[in-house]
Amino acid sequence: MDEEKLGEQLRLARSEGGAFLLPQRLLIRFKGADAFRYLHGQVTRDLTRLMPGEALAACILTPKGKLCAPLLIWREGEDFLLESAPQVEEALLARLERYIVADDVSITLERPRQVVHCFGKAALKNSLSDQDGLRINRLGVPGVDHQVGEGDSLSQMSLLDPAVVEALRIESCLPAWGSELNGELLPPEAGLDRTHIDYDRGCYPGQEVISRIKSVGKVNRKLHLLVSAPGGVLHPGQAVMSADGTESGVLTSVSNQFDTGSVLALCFLKRGVEEPLFTFDPLTGLKRDLTISRNSGT
Repeated sequence: MDEEKLGEQLRLARSEGGAFLLPQRLLIRFKGADAFRYLHGQVTRDLTRLMPGEALAACILTPKGKLCAPLLIWREGEDFLLESAPQVEEALLARLERYIVADDVSITLERPRQVVHCFGKAALKNSLSDQDGLRINRLGVPGVDHQVGEGDSLSQMSLLDPAVVEALRIESCLPAWGSELNGELLPPEAGLDRTHIDYDRGCYPGQEVISRIKSVGKVNRKLHLLVSAPGGVLHPGQAVMSADGTESGVLTSVSNQFDTGSVLALCFLKRGVEEPLFTFDPLTGLKRDLTISRNSGT
């Protein structure tokens, strides 16, 4: 799809919403008499707040407060389903099984279903809108997941291009595993403290570290959205420099803003860093000025 059509999709998605096919994901089923008690003691959210038909964003952490995996959690009958990135499968399963001692809990991998996520006004116009769905937030706004049935034709749906979905994610300053999120991250660095953590709940592994960070009120780095002028070229892995020439961060995700020609990028910036900021490509000798559009705390 050419950039003009991508730009039109992006403009409409901002105002009207849209729908897109979910990419590959990890799905884990928890079942057993102790499933709720066990899972509630492992994740960063209060599962008593989980409402029928909705998903709750959460984290599962190491005892040192580092991120093991970001999660989406919902109920299916008496069972619980956990969704995360496929890359965390081995580490997450090992982490979950490590804490099961005498609990009546079984953990099994599920085959991910083909699902279309709808958000905004377009969700009401989608051909799947008359079906019950899972209320879930995937792009920073409320949305609904609909399973694709055998009689449903994806070709007849107006689905967003994956490049547009990625642009929406980046401009909303939402981190993704493998780009911004990894096993060395403290959740507040990526803004997950606003969306994935309940501070008024009981203990879980890593809770003391997370509470200490909240009491201090700051972390050493924070995820930011940076914008380059139209015509700029940015790449993940590029260093972001401050005016004095010191490195202040590294670009993690990059996308064209198809309707304006600007380039968007996510970057963890050191605490206290301010504009002006720029990237420099030694191969071309080009310097690109960057402005801070937002951070993960806003």
